[in-house]
Amino acid sequence: MPLSELRTRLASSNDLAFGSTSERRRKKDDAAKEKPRRNKGHGPARQPKLPVEPVTCTLEDCTCKGCGGNLAMLAEQFEESELVSSVRRSFVLKEVKRQKYACSGCGTLCAAPGPLRLVPGGRYDLAFGVQVALDKYLDAMPLERQVRKMARVGLEVTSQTLWDQLHVLYLLLLPSFLALQDQVRAEGVLHIDETRWRMMSKGSSKTWWLWVLAGATGVVFQLEPPRGSEACKALLDGFAGILVADGYSVYSSLEKAFSLDGEQLALDGHHLSQPDFTLAMCWMHARRGFIKAAKKGDPVADEALDIIGELYAVEALAKERAGGDGDALLHQRRQLREARSRDLVTQLELWCTKERVLPGTQLHRAIQFLQARWTSLKVFLSEPGVEIDNGEAERQIRNPVVGRKNYYGTRSEKGARVASLMFSLIQTCIKLGVDPFDYLIEAATRARQLPGTVYLPHEHRTHSSQADAQA
Repeated sequence: MPLSELRTRLASSNDLAFGSTSERRRKKDDAAKEKPRRNKGHGPARQPKLPVEPVTCTLEDCTCKGCGGNLAMLAEQFEESELVSSVRRSFVLKEVKRQKYACSGCGTLCAAPGPLRLVPGGRYDLAFGVQVALDKYLDAMPLERQVRKMARVGLEVTSQTLWDQLHVLYLLLLPSFLALQDQVRAEGVLHIDETRWRMMSKGSSKTWWLWVLAGATGVVFQLEPPRGSEACKALLDGFAGILVADGYSVYSSLEKAFSLDGEQLALDGHHLSQPDFTLAMCWMHARRGFIKAAKKGDPVADEALDIIGELYAVEALAKERAGGDGDALLHQRRQLREARSRDLVTQLELWCTKERVLPGTQLHRAIQFLQARWTSLKVFLSEPGVEIDNGEAERQIRNPVVGRKNYYGTRSEKGARVASLMFSLIQTCIKLGVDPFDYLIEAATRARQLPGTVYLPHEHRTHSSQADAQA
């Protein structure tokens, strides 16, 4: 096999497994016209979130190096600068003494309440368990690696102990996780995606699947053994809106299979199925087949890519005109998609019909992909609340995928349930701009004080805003 063909196959395989770093395209002439950017440099980045510790430097020897005279201190005169430093992570063993009391009347003995612990009577507080969870499920640090890191600062602990804290935290937060699932499924537009996940249990390794359901109010993850329709049904349980997805066949088959109350609706003697959700196809995936064809040197693919590029330009213009206002964005999308995008999609549809390509080629497969999905590809035209692609789901699933590369997967079904909950609550916090550490501490504290308490990240954002306003 020629070396050039091997390189082509390797590049195609890498694209399939990892995707490309960017799918944005530039016209060939743009590279020549683009002027080299000048490196203007920049000043130090502002750090408004860091605590400030004042450090005053004085001379020990106040003798002038020039003439040998005495140096007099100038009141309130300083040369000022900033210095970013690191405080080494540490642990402290608190010796808790609960004062005892005796009733002078009846002799009843009692003691002052002690600090709240993650496990009643246990040795670790809530902050310890929450930090272990964030290190693993946000920063992708396996428990064994955490054990080694803790040992370097003097804490001797086992990975089993750390896992025990995670499981107790999971039980405390489970009602909130279930409420988050219901909240997300009640939205009108959701994004869905799935990726492989390794299950290492009982000495064997199996392929499980990590599913993500992302909406405006939260993100839900679910780890399931099968990739088929049953797992997808469980994730979408009760959802009746618009589902933005890639070309995976399960989504389109479920859209056709679902019907309200399981009944078929009759219209003019014909039986029609009323779907519980409407599938909106991702244009990013529709575009990838043409990108592969262009990489193989097919110039005809550039014509389709240019039209799709114009669709994305319309989306960028709507976002620019909206200026970050959600209602304005919907208004701009509605206007621009009707005025420009609809004609562009019609133009591409006609192009796919008229273009003559050889069967079996990459370009032929790309055209077939579009022709089989025109209905779902056009949904965004009449629904301004629907994104043009499924980038939201792919962004949300990226962090767990990084973790998968570090700790390889999950060792038990119990671990899969814990991971699903932690990924969901943490990613929802990040999406909503909520500090995950603060939220998990507050949610666990409430659940420890009153078991079964439901406390969601959006509530914490409101609670924190009110506290800041009062302060």
